[in-house]
Order: sequence, then C-alpha cells, then structure tokens
Amino acid sequence: MKIGIIADLHLPKKEFPPRPEPGKKPEPLPDDPVTAGVKAFYEKAKQEKYDFVINLGDLINGTDNEDDDYMTAMMFSRSMISSTVNTYYVLGNRDAMCLPKDLLLHCNKNLGGAYSFLKDGVLFIALDANYSCDGKSYETGFSDWTDSLIPAAQIEFLKNQLERTDFEKAVILCHQRLDLFMDGLEHVNPHVVSNAEEIRHILEQSGKVALVLQAHYHSGDDTVQNGIRYYTQKAFFKNLSYSVLTASSDGFTIEKEEI
Repeated sequence: MKIGIIADLHLPKKEFPPRPEPGKKPEPLPDDPVTAGVKAFYEKAKQEKYDFVINLGDLINGTDNEDDDYMTAMMFSRSMISSTVNTYYVLGNRDAMCLPKDLLLHCNKNLGGAYSFLKDGVLFIALDANYSCDGKSYETGFSDWTDSLIPAAQIEFLKNQLERTDFEKAVILCHQRLDLFMDGLEHVNPHVVSNAEEIRHILEQSGKVALVLQAHYHSGDDTVQNGIRYYTQKAFFKNLSYSVLTASSDGFTIEKEEI
C-alpha cells in the first residue's frame, strides 16, 4: 500500500478571472505557487498509482470572509476529485476556525471530524482536536489555536475502534501533535493537544498502534515514544514538502519528498 501525505497547504484566497468581453472566453488566471505544487503532487500520485492520499489539515489559510474561504476550499476540492486519487481529509485548526466543519467533511454530531477506515488490514483512525479545553467545538471566528482538545466522545470512539478484531495494526491521524513535545524544560509545546497524555496512554495500552501521522508544527518532526512512531508532516506551503508512506508485511516506511 502506497500513500501520499500532505499537510498545511494554507491555500491563499482564489481570485476570479475578469469578465470577458462579449464573444470571448475568459482568460484563466495562473495558479499561485502552492496550488500549482499541489496539482503537481496529485499528478505524481496518479502516475505512481498511490492507493490514496491523506491530507492532515489546514487546507486554507483563512480570510475574514467565509464565502471566499469556502470558494477556495471548493475550487481545490474539485481539482482533487478530478485527479482520480482518493483523499482522506483530517480537519485542521484553520479549517475549523474559518468554516463550519461539515462544509469540508461529513461530520458526526457527536464525533465532529473523527472517523475510521480499514485498508489491507490497517485501521486508520482520524481524530478531530479542534475543540477548546471547555469541550466546545471550534466555530467560525475562534482564533486560539493553542487551545485544543480531543473530546470525551472521541476518546470512547478511539477506545472502541482499537478493540476491533478485524485489523492487524492501527495508524492514528490528527492535525495537532499527540506526542510529548516540550517547549523548553518546563512547558509542553502549544502545538500539542491539551489531553495528549491521556490519548498516548490509550494508544500504548492497546498494543496495536504502530504510527501516528500529525501536522500543525510546520518544521516537521519524527519521534518514537514508548514504541509508537509519531511522524509530523512538514508544511506544504513552506517548501512544497510531502511524504510517501509504504505499508507492507514488514511494517511502515516513510520517504520525504519535495515537488
């Protein structure tokens, strides 16, 4: 199984071409560098026959206009669909702060953007940490990205998924970081979910989680903690970085790439 991984596209606002003169076709506007890079990524995914792509969130950069943000997201979504390579999307903080969650993902009322899917014996579990510490889901206009939480309903969902018997190994997907990542000697870095320690304990106790794919921290990272690998994908908008995950009977390998 070959999987493309991208994150933190931070797509800028899409501009509409000027109205053409009568009888003439409109001139297409050139893509911004990030959008052009993403199209090149999907072309490569198609050529190299990736089984699917995982987008770890922050599709849009965000403006003060919800209509503009929605149009940016939808125009990009159409280009993804036309690539014929299926994409599994994880909600990022910028997405949830700029648009209602269900505009980007079919969200469950109780679970938000959490869901799972099974591929070739591997269970992928996506979590949605776009909740403030009081348990409220991010809404349009909320701006404190340091305030993140996996809510109680998702914790039960995670436990139930890991108790399934129809998979061999599990991969966890989350936009925000779940590993222990310190900001100096005294404080956990704000890119880490506030109740990440509880989540890590669940993952470790299951004995079935081999890999956590996360983003949000634009520089990227790659750590192993208590037998679980935490791979933080670099931000695509910084240098058009992406990764290729290969899953086989021998385990998981990840190769870093750039457009």
